[in-house]
Amino acid sequence: MPDVATRGILIFTSPKAGTGQGHERVLELEAELRRSGLPVSVLNAPAALREQTSGTSKSTQPGLIVAAGGDGTLALVARHASAQTPLVPMPLGTENLLARQFGYTNDVARVTQTILKGCDRQIDAGLANGRLFLVMATCGFDAEVVRGMHLTRRGHITRWTYCGPILRAMRRYRFPELRVEISDDAGVDSCVLCRWAMLFNLPRYAASLGIEPEACETDGWLNLAAFTRGSLANGFRYLAGIAMGRHIGWADVIRRPVTSCRITSSVPVAYQIDGDYAGKLPLDISVLPGRIRLRLPPSNVTISH
Repeated sequence: MPDVATRGILIFTSPKAGTGQGHERVLELEAELRRSGLPVSVLNAPAALREQTSGTSKSTQPGLIVAAGGDGTLALVARHASAQTPLVPMPLGTENLLARQFGYTNDVARVTQTILKGCDRQIDAGLANGRLFLVMATCGFDAEVVRGMHLTRRGHITRWTYCGPILRAMRRYRFPELRVEISDDAGVDSCVLCRWAMLFNLPRYAASLGIEPEACETDGWLNLAAFTRGSLANGFRYLAGIAMGRHIGWADVIRRPVTSCRITSSVPVAYQIDGDYAGKLPLDISVLPGRIRLRLPPSNVTISH
């Protein structure tokens, strides 16, 4: 790969990665790439990442960026990388949704093979209030859980870490009405009223829940899944339906592709993107066709959903 050899490889890892197993994997990857004769630099500060990727000329950009962390780390890297810079996720997070979708691993030998022999593919991204995302943006009960996690997080998290925020959200969240105003490419507007709104670029969600199986990262659309009934009891019903794959045909679940929409509510409601708390409504969302270049693992040139 000429760009990798001449412009080098940047490995960016989350500042929350600490000194555990993930940190050791990053050091192993750095050493392996240097043994292959490739120039490598390692960063873990967002400000340094911005500086490294701020050049407007392709020749000043890294030849490839490895995002070592979870979905949030990958989204952070993607926001700053140009559309022509290949990205390789090295999954070290809790869910690693995009990495699972495309078969990435944190095995150093396989990451190296992806860098050297992988195939590049452009995929879509989403934009949520000016912030790029790769997998999903949601507002409602799950975003309130993520907000609670954001307020109490200390270092690396596991699925068990969410137990406290989930219980607090169950006690306090009231499922307020959300208004999703949709504009299509023909300028036709429509409105969906719901209690929980999710937009997907990939058919992935935490805990392998298949909420929107028709989402496709190369079709130029985002897929809306809107759940129209409030209350905790309905939340559990939706969750059970999703787990069994039965929610797809329910009349109170509205699904449609969109290119842009605006979500509002009369009360403060949290939203999250790619698993990170990002703020409170209103939320303007749009699709960015072909915004991201992934270098896919050699065995995953053909993508299936």
